[in-house]
Amino acid sequence: MSERSRVAIALLPLMLLAGPGAAALLAADPPKEDGKALYSKKCAMCHGAEGVAKPTAKGSANLNDPEWQKKTADDVIADVIAHGKNKMPKNDKLTPEQIAALVAYVRTLK
Repeated sequence: MSERSRVAIALLPLMLLAGPGAAALLAADPPKEDGKALYSKKCAMCHGAEGVAKPTAKGSANLNDPEWQKKTADDVIADVIAHGKNKMPKNDKLTPEQIAALVAYVRTLK
C-alpha cells in the first residue's frame, strides 16, 4: 500500500466528519506524466530497471530496498531528482509534474 493510500485511510474518518467537500481532497489526480517511461529514459541507466544501482552508480541507493523506501520521504527523493547528489547530476529540465511522476514510480519499485 502506498504512503498516500495509508494517509488517506488514516484521514478518512476526519474527512467524513468534516463534510462531503473535504472528502474531495482524497480524490486528487495522480501524476499525468508517465513515471515509468521517464524512469526508463532518465534513471534506469544508473539505477537499473528494477531500482538496483548498477556498478557505474556505486554508492547510489538501491531504490527497491524496503528500508530505503521506508526511511526516505517523497520530498527528499524529489529534491535529489531535481538537484542531484554525489555522482547524480541535477535535472533542471524536468517539470514539477515529471518529478512527481518519478517519485510516484520509484515508490512502486519494491
